[in-house]
Amino acid sequence: MLNGHGDDLHLIEGKIKYNFSSNVYYKGCPSELIEAILSNINQIQNYPSPIANELNELAAKVFQLSNNQFLFTNGATEAFYLIAQLFSNKKAAIVAPTFSEYEDACKIFKLNYKLISQTDLANTDEDLVFICNPNNPDGSVFSKNELDHLFKQKPHTTFVIDEAYIEFTDSIDSIMSLTKYYSNLIVVRSLTKTFTIPGLRLGYIVSSASNIVKILGLKMPWSVNSLAIKAGEFIFNNYETLQFNVSELLKEAMVFKKQLAQLEGLQVCESNTPYFLVQLENKSAKELKEFLIKEHQILIRDATNFSRLNGEHIRLSTQSKEANHKLIHALKKWL
Repeated sequence: MLNGHGDDLHLIEGKIKYNFSSNVYYKGCPSELIEAILSNINQIQNYPSPIANELNELAAKVFQLSNNQFLFTNGATEAFYLIAQLFSNKKAAIVAPTFSEYEDACKIFKLNYKLISQTDLANTDEDLVFICNPNNPDGSVFSKNELDHLFKQKPHTTFVIDEAYIEFTDSIDSIMSLTKYYSNLIVVRSLTKTFTIPGLRLGYIVSSASNIVKILGLKMPWSVNSLAIKAGEFIFNNYETLQFNVSELLKEAMVFKKQLAQLEGLQVCESNTPYFLVQLENKSAKELKEFLIKEHQILIRDATNFSRLNGEHIRLSTQSKEANHKLIHALKKWL
């Protein structure tokens, strides 16, 4: 695992006032969800259910799928490692640049993997393909029709579609419904980003019942803790009312990106999400990150360790107007 992928706040000494490095929703965990978690604090005295399957029925009702199509995990990351273990010693492809855990999981379980671009997908013949949709770090997307075509054309390839940020875009819809029709499709989802609970670690796999049985055979018991289960129950019982307004968030992101684009020496990259890449012209992402931490208590994501991403890039996730203003002010000083 790469130090500094995602939110590396735990590595920083001193106080960080504004955190642009994490892609979780910036307004934080809904207060009613926090209350629900606190009201169940006594649950830590008991073992959780071994596979958290009380969440299956609730999720199935929300997404109009079958109970046996779900498997809940310790964040989406556990899901990727379980899937890689299922395909141990086989061939895999990863559409890059993207989230590093796919590559790390392939290494651990000895998959013969390669990094490919989006345009290489039509020619791939691997057993397993990882696609992040919307993609991290650049916010690019595949449409449902594009993916549907892929699943039909390559029935012997299993596609892992990571939808951790699906609720952070209005450009595409989830493809979970396609799991009813394709046995070569595994969708991985996360509850930590949308509901701002990354510390609880709660994700899930959606696939055919036969695929779920295979993956379940590799899963350790009790990987999802009691508080995460209670949080999941509250989330699925109140799924629509807890959602943030994605249109409003994307409008805030558009304003933020326009302000950044006015700064000389920065190139703001296109994105379908409120997080996006910024390329630095003749500047070091590492030096900028260090400057912002030391002088302004601002944390950004140094994106130079994303495989197949050339040049000096940082990744930013839209924050409050105040935070965005502070970053722009600091960047003006640095530039």
